[in-house]
Amino acid sequence: MNLRCFPVSAACRTLTAALTCALLLSACIDSGGIRPHESMIDPATLDAGAAIRATQHDANWPADGWWRQWNDPQLDTLVQDTTAGNPGLRAVEARIDAARFQAQIAGAAELPQLDAGGEFERRRYARYATPAPPGGTTVWSNTISADLSYDLDLWGKARDLREGALDNVHAVAADARFAQVELQTAVVRGYVQLSLQYARLDVDRAVQGEQQRTLDIATRRWRAGVGSRLEVSQASTQFAISTTRVQQAQQQLALSRISIAGLAGKGPGYGDSLRRPSLALNVPLALPATLPAELVGHRPDVVAGRWRVLEADKGIDAAHADFYPDIDLLATASFGSAATFGGFFNFLNSDGMGHGVGAAISLPIFDGGRRRGRYGVAVASRDAAVDSYNQSVVNAMQAVAMQVVSLRSLEQQQASIESTLESARRSFRLADAGYRSGITEFLNVLAAQNEQLQQEESLADIQAKRLDAWALLMKELGGGFESVSHDPISQGAGDARRN
Repeated sequence: MNLRCFPVSAACRTLTAALTCALLLSACIDSGGIRPHESMIDPATLDAGAAIRATQHDANWPADGWWRQWNDPQLDTLVQDTTAGNPGLRAVEARIDAARFQAQIAGAAELPQLDAGGEFERRRYARYATPAPPGGTTVWSNTISADLSYDLDLWGKARDLREGALDNVHAVAADARFAQVELQTAVVRGYVQLSLQYARLDVDRAVQGEQQRTLDIATRRWRAGVGSRLEVSQASTQFAISTTRVQQAQQQLALSRISIAGLAGKGPGYGDSLRRPSLALNVPLALPATLPAELVGHRPDVVAGRWRVLEADKGIDAAHADFYPDIDLLATASFGSAATFGGFFNFLNSDGMGHGVGAAISLPIFDGGRRRGRYGVAVASRDAAVDSYNQSVVNAMQAVAMQVVSLRSLEQQQASIESTLESARRSFRLADAGYRSGITEFLNVLAAQNEQLQQEESLADIQAKRLDAWALLMKELGGGFESVSHDPISQGAGDARRN
């Protein structure tokens, strides 16, 4: 390897001339007027709607871990077990690790690159093909070299790629956070269903007991000659139906346990260990006095969308920097020999040393529109990221409003059903007392009893729906409410890039 060593002053003059030429030629290819068209929505500018503005005045919003206000230790343990080592969450965490390493790869371009290598060969040179020496002899032909390069990154392309990769890390981390919130919500909703199944089982068992008592009364009346065999048959049929309902409720209870175990990433046996929830379906719920529209801006998926817009902005900057010359500083050093005499280490000699310094310059003059096309792709990707972010904000606001409307309506429905249930219970007591005294017919008892059963089940269903709607509202708010005194994007980006 023959390398020429330039004096330092000559190298500086060469580099200066190269930079001057690069600046003169940097305008050969431009963006052609391509620019972004979309802008991000400010959540605070959206009209929250009457449903959100007209909420009640007697609640404090929970922070993360909102389900703890229901004071059910088993639920707290269940959520903790679910989020610890869950296969679904582990997969999302693996995406975070991959994004971190991608950022590390992108950041490597800003650092000097040093490569070293060597070739060691025992070679015989042909006498008739190679002049002597070394023709007709066998020699060692050894070489070692080191190459040092450094991209000046005059236009910030490498920096933009690194910062964009860091933005992607934050976006993936926000995705992981929202996946955790969704899993927590799913477990809480499953737990509410478990509590509902227990409530239904209580109702069905109570009805079964009432049907058994009614069957006993009808049997005694028939044997005493004051009743009919038809009444006994009707009471027996109703008792059999109530027994079937109890069995169906037990089946649904077992299925709810298995479903919860699956959400927790555990085997079915985990569900068998669950006790009856201490969570009551009639636990008080109340909406806050105000629900600022900017709250949805702190949802993890919305935050992830903003990070991806920032990543796309950096992609535009990197693509634009590609229009300008690329200049690398280079330095090489090597040892090599192919002597007709001497040993293996003969190449380690001052006469076998070579080195060089210089610069490599790439000038974009004509590329058939390739760079402009890449810039257009970057701009379109940024617009798509903004549109996706804006849509996520609109969807989040819509989802929050829907759950608020549902909670307000379910509260009114519950009050109506409670009143109807109390009336049904009075009707059943009157019909039952009249049947015992022989004033009313047995059909009146059955009708009153069925109505009471329906209202009791309707009340349990409405109470469970309220808890379910509350859980969904917490999810739509990103896992509860906590006042945020700073912009998580700007601060997070600044902290990450300083590191």
